[in-house]
Amino acid sequence: MGLRHVEVIARVLASKAAGRLSPEVWAGAEAQLAGKADVYTPTELQQWGTALVELLDQDGEQPDDRPPARVNELFLTRLPDGGGKVKGRFDDAGMFEAIAAVIDAHARPLTAEDDRSTAERQAEALADVCGYVLDHAPSSVLPDAGGHRPHVNVLIRLEDLQNRARAGCLDFGGPVAPEALRMLCCDAAVVPVVLNGQGQPLDVGRATRSIPDGLRRAVAARDGGCAHPGCGRPPSWCEVHHLTPWEHGGETAISNLAMVCRVHHRQVHSTDWIVRIRDGLPEFIPPRWIDTEQRPRRRALPHLMARHTEPTR
Repeated sequence: MGLRHVEVIARVLASKAAGRLSPEVWAGAEAQLAGKADVYTPTELQQWGTALVELLDQDGEQPDDRPPARVNELFLTRLPDGGGKVKGRFDDAGMFEAIAAVIDAHARPLTAEDDRSTAERQAEALADVCGYVLDHAPSSVLPDAGGHRPHVNVLIRLEDLQNRARAGCLDFGGPVAPEALRMLCCDAAVVPVVLNGQGQPLDVGRATRSIPDGLRRAVAARDGGCAHPGCGRPPSWCEVHHLTPWEHGGETAISNLAMVCRVHHRQVHSTDWIVRIRDGLPEFIPPRWIDTEQRPRRRALPHLMARHTEPTR
């Protein structure tokens, strides 16, 4: 008998089926297995021994009438180059329905030109809902973090700050692209943590909102929510965008601001859409691949129709 034969016999007799045998039957099975060790190879002995134990365990495992345990789990994994992955499973139908209903409500195409895939729209919907909760949820829903409501901390090198925010790093998301960083700076509570060349903090700034509350209310009253034509998301789901970027000297004034939802805010910062103010209202110029003539578009606002419509006679 070789060592592998001994390992096979030990493994077969340690199985759940063997554990249900009486001591006498178990000892008999051990003797039979040992008697076949000089006849079978280890693989053949494994197969023969498993069949023998199953035959001797005639009653089998006791039926379990208990319902299977529900699995509700969510895994958040950071990626080394920034961002991360979200993977989850919800056996609780109520929990999954609540999540699916919220995402479905905010994942529909916003305009006719919305060419995002279903997966992209659902991913951005989840991020939008979480952003809304961070902005609006009371402390009873979202507990304070370290004595204040959660904000975004941006780690930025001193030379990057001097070069007007070319790169940064978020607390949880890792490195952030320049256009995403500039989008955050448009209208967000940002705490800049300035680092020197050795990565040591030089200064931790105070969280301040780029757009004062009074000015934000004025922009919301003018635009009525997302100003992108065909969107219509309410002001509570929107951010305020600088038409002339702040790093290029753009003023934080109503003449340089437009209210857009997070989806269209990302679109403006990452594509060739152009936003401008004309006659006191924002209008959008699409890229040539959408409209070769690049005709300006403006959202129809009922409360402003009288101001921009000639009276009929």
